[in-house]
Amino acid sequence: MSQQYLRKYKVQVVNKDDVALDVSNLRCAFRIEKIGIQAINFAIIQIFNLNDETALGIIDEGMRVIVQAGYENGPFGVIFDGDIFQPIYDRVNVVDYVLTLHCIDGDSILNDNFVGFTTNAGSETRDDLINMLKHSEKSIPAGTITEDFETRKLPRGKTFFGEPKKYIRQAAQGNNSEWCISDGQLDFSKITEVSESEALVLSPDTGLIGVPEQTPEGVHFRCLLNPSIVIKKPPMSIKLSMSLIRQRKRELGQLQTRLDNDGLYKVATVIHSGDTRGNDWYTEVFGVNLVGTIPVIASIR
Repeated sequence: MSQQYLRKYKVQVVNKDDVALDVSNLRCAFRIEKIGIQAINFAIIQIFNLNDETALGIIDEGMRVIVQAGYENGPFGVIFDGDIFQPIYDRVNVVDYVLTLHCIDGDSILNDNFVGFTTNAGSETRDDLINMLKHSEKSIPAGTITEDFETRKLPRGKTFFGEPKKYIRQAAQGNNSEWCISDGQLDFSKITEVSESEALVLSPDTGLIGVPEQTPEGVHFRCLLNPSIVIKKPPMSIKLSMSLIRQRKRELGQLQTRLDNDGLYKVATVIHSGDTRGNDWYTEVFGVNLVGTIPVIASIR
């Protein structure tokens, strides 16, 4: 784990012609929030002391930001790939200027998109969903799309017309499923599914910082920045020793989820925060219990 203190990062701003400007040599700070439910993701990325020409060029032509982070001899990868929503150029003290990029991931393909096509009679829901993603005005890259769909075939053709997210939600509601967007890619799985990949084990020896705390839904903890902890469907799982978790005090009448006997939790929310010239280099995780865990209500005995 000692090798993971050797930070590695790359921050790129991409213009409309898909030309990337690498600003990694400057001080960059970021806070990236990813949510494993049907929502878009957010990031605030700050770039310090750009020259005026470059800063104005990014303001005028910057379209996307790609952030990669990790370690020289450890995990390294993309932690954010999204669109610039608003750039703000400002002076933060006497000598430093900062370009703050407020970014979003998934908004353009969900809320600023259109689909219009017709399927044939006999088509199945999963095929219709995949074709809808392909035929959208802005094609939506598909990651994992569960095989466990209803097998009922349509008796007649169906017309898709409008925002793609409407049909994504309909498919999820009709198949007891959930979806998420991460780095411009859509994943879709059954609510009961969990990733078949081996759970990531976290301990003080593998980057865990401080004491994990029990929440009403599961656990909350912080670790050294880890790009291996991702939002996806089916959700990845993390294993924590029960002896490391600080239990939450029960409140009368409030639901409280038990800690998992095996210490396994699904990743529900990930927050990456870092400063390439500062101390911050962390990943914060909110995890929920695996399917089958029953909430309990505190009561007087």
